[in-house]
Amino acid sequence: MPISNEEWDKGRTADTIEGKILAFLKRNEYPVNYGEIVSGTGYSNDLNLINIIGAFSIQDALDKLVKEGIVEAKTIKQRTGEQVYYKAIVDRVPR
Repeated sequence: MPISNEEWDKGRTADTIEGKILAFLKRNEYPVNYGEIVSGTGYSNDLNLINIIGAFSIQDALDKLVKEGIVEAKTIKQRTGEQVYYKAIVDRVPR
């Protein structure tokens, strides 16, 4: 099946995990944590094999997007410990 020139240019299709994460982050004006990204990309936090594999895939995709400089990650200290929040760097997100 052919892909669009836009998908060619950005190196991924919209239905990849990275594409779903970027779409979710672009829709949110505030930084979000990992759990919100999991829910926002259609996965569940229920403990079953598919969701566990999805969780590793999402974390791997987030790490890749951070390394590419498209997503920013920041550890925020809270009363209950530390949590990483993510936000898209809007001017770097491929259209």
